[in-house]
Amino acid sequence: MPVSSTYLLRRLLYMIISIIGVSVFGFILFRIVPGDPVLMMVSPTASLEDIEALRHQLGFDRPLYIQYVNWFRDFLSGSFGTSIRYNTDVLELVTSRLPATLELVIVSILVAFVIGVLIGVISAVKSGSWADRILTGFSFLGFSLPHFLWGIVFIVIFGAIAHLLPVSGRIDIDFEVTPITGFILIDSLVSGNLAAFKSALAHIALPAISLALSLIAILHRTLKSSMLDVLGEDYIFTDRMKGLPERKIIFERALRNALIPTITILGVQFTFLMGGSIIIEYIFGWPGMGTLLFTAVQYKDLPLLQGIVMVYALIVVLTNFLVDLTYTIINPKIELR
Repeated sequence: MPVSSTYLLRRLLYMIISIIGVSVFGFILFRIVPGDPVLMMVSPTASLEDIEALRHQLGFDRPLYIQYVNWFRDFLSGSFGTSIRYNTDVLELVTSRLPATLELVIVSILVAFVIGVLIGVISAVKSGSWADRILTGFSFLGFSLPHFLWGIVFIVIFGAIAHLLPVSGRIDIDFEVTPITGFILIDSLVSGNLAAFKSALAHIALPAISLALSLIAILHRTLKSSMLDVLGEDYIFTDRMKGLPERKIIFERALRNALIPTITILGVQFTFLMGGSIIIEYIFGWPGMGTLLFTAVQYKDLPLLQGIVMVYALIVVLTNFLVDLTYTIINPKIELR
């Protein structure tokens, strides 16, 4: 059995400890930063009594540990509280924006994986050739600028100058897609609306590529190094002595083993892309968690801030767990104990 019950229980314990740690850190951090959310909610003419009454109503006059215990108890019951800025259930707000962020990050990872693996394999097989040098140069170029600067460059070139691609929103306002999964690309395909799918694809192109460029560079260098190591193994030499086709040796024998560190990189980078997407969403006017987080910080919406952080934390720990399980799919000989 590739995955033991002991491993599953241990990972579950680690996940619970991580979630509790993030909740404590986030709860304390957001409450010690400057700014009073109560003062942002009341009118400039509000009396001191009105301000204190509202603070008592929201529970902000209680000791910090009591506030945390009450919040965590509600969190365990599935309640993230009510947004101060929007006066709406936090979980409802977050889940309405989460699909947009996940769609952007997943498309970025798919783009990076396809391109990164392709150029990584070519660089390894053609190591030292002109193709390898060109692809390595492209890799360094992609890694040379942070996500948001690439986003600005793409907006100027493809939006302001060439007018080739849209630079804001998820889809043209002329289209209305029936929400099924929350992922516009999938929903438009399921509903058979190809025009809406093309519009959504055009809108996601620039922000997704902006996020993907640095990951492409990382995957290229990681996979190239792994492939070179694997291609030097004895079993690859034996396969060639047996007369197996070179394509089979590269893509079925070598690539499968070389992908293991690449999958690890993808899992780690997924969490970084979730964070990096915040600024990208703001630049491209992408209606996801990033723009919601900016609003929450601006108004010091504590319940919304804490809710967003917890959702990010849940996604990170689940992603790391799924990455470990993926190892056993790529190589069944790997056992998780």
